[in-house]
Amino acid sequence: MAHSFGESYRVGSTSGIHAITVFCSWDYKVMQKRASRLQQDNIRTRLKELLAEWQLRQSPRSVCGRLRQAAALGLAWLLCLGTALGCAVAIHVFSEFLIQSPEAAGQEAALLVLPLVVGLLNLGAPYLCRVLAALEPHDSPVLEVYVAICRIISEKKLKRRRKPEFDIARNVLELIYGQTLTWLGVLFSPLLPAVQIIKLLLVFYVKKTSLLANCQAPRRPWLASHMSTVFLTLLCFPAFLGAAIFLCYAVWQVKPSSTCGPFRTLDSMYEAGRVWVRYLEAAGPRVSWLPWVHRYLVENTFFVFLVSALLLAVIYLNIQVVRGQRRVICLLKEQISNEGEDKIFLINKLHSIYERKEREERSRVGTTEETAAPPALLTDERDD
Repeated sequence: MAHSFGESYRVGSTSGIHAITVFCSWDYKVMQKRASRLQQDNIRTRLKELLAEWQLRQSPRSVCGRLRQAAALGLAWLLCLGTALGCAVAIHVFSEFLIQSPEAAGQEAALLVLPLVVGLLNLGAPYLCRVLAALEPHDSPVLEVYVAICRIISEKKLKRRRKPEFDIARNVLELIYGQTLTWLGVLFSPLLPAVQIIKLLLVFYVKKTSLLANCQAPRRPWLASHMSTVFLTLLCFPAFLGAAIFLCYAVWQVKPSSTCGPFRTLDSMYEAGRVWVRYLEAAGPRVSWLPWVHRYLVENTFFVFLVSALLLAVIYLNIQVVRGQRRVICLLKEQISNEGEDKIFLINKLHSIYERKEREERSRVGTTEETAAPPALLTDERDD
C-alpha cells in the first residue's frame, strides 16, 4: 500500500503533468504491435483524464451553485447515514426482542427470522443509497468514485438505447466486501479462503466476458490511475485491520458457546493454546521447543513490542524515502526551470547581438551609398 501510494502521489502530483504525459510516457522498449497499441490506449486515456480534470478546474461554479450543491450533498449524506443507523437500531431492537421472548427461544424456526431481516435490509438499503447517489451533483468524477466506494454503492443514470457502463466503484466495493468477509470468517471456517479463490476466478471471467460483450466506455473520462492506491488503502485499514481487531477480540475476550463447538469447555479461545502447550510439555522432550516458542514468542509482550517497533521503523523509513524522492523531484524541477531561464537569456542575448549586427550592417551600407553618391554628381555636372 505504501509503495502504491508513493508511485501514485509522488510522481503523479507534480506540475506540468500534461507535458510529462505527452513527452515522457512512451516506453521505447515495447516492440510488439499489441503492446504498443495497449500503451497508446493508456496514454490516450490518461490525457483524457487530465484534460477532463483541467476543464473542471477552469469552469468553477457560482456561489449559488455551490450552495445548492452543498445542500444537496448534505441532505443525501444525512439520509444515507440515517438509513444506516436506522437499520442498525432496527436489528438491535429486533434481536433483543427475540432474546427476551420466551416463545421464540423454544422454536428453531424463530432463529431464522433475524438472519432473514438482516438479509432483507442488506438487499433493500443499497437501492435507496443508489437513488440518493444518483441525485448528488458531483463535478469531479474522481470524487464520485471515492464517495461511492466509501458509502455501500453508486450507479449512474443510463440513457435509453445505450449499453450500461461498467461500474468500477461497485466492483471494487464488492471485492473489498468479499475479502473482508473471508478474513472475518476464516477463524470459524478454515476452508473459506479456498472458496473465495474459486469464487474470484469464476467472477473475474464472467465479468470480463460481460464487460467486453455488454458494456460501453464511460461517457466522462475520470482519473482511474489512483484506483489501485484507494483499493489497497481501503483493503488495508478498514478491512484487514478491522477484521484483525475483531478476531483478536473474539479469541481473547469472547466466551465460546457452552453447548457446541470445540471450545465449549473453555473461558476463551485463547485458553485452547495454553491447554495444548500443557499437553505438549507432558508429551516428552521431543516437542519441548514448541512450549518454549509459545512462552517466549506468543505470551511474552516484549516480542510483540519488538515486532511493532520494527514495523513502525519500516513505515518511518518508507515515509522518509518518499519525502526524499519528492525533494529530489522538486530540485530537478527547479533545475529544469533554471536551465530554461538560462536558455531564454542566451536566446535573448543572441537575438540582441544579431539585431546589433543588422543595425551596424545597415549603417555601413548607408555610409557606403553616401560616399559613392558625390562622384556621380560631379560626373553629371561635367557632362553638362
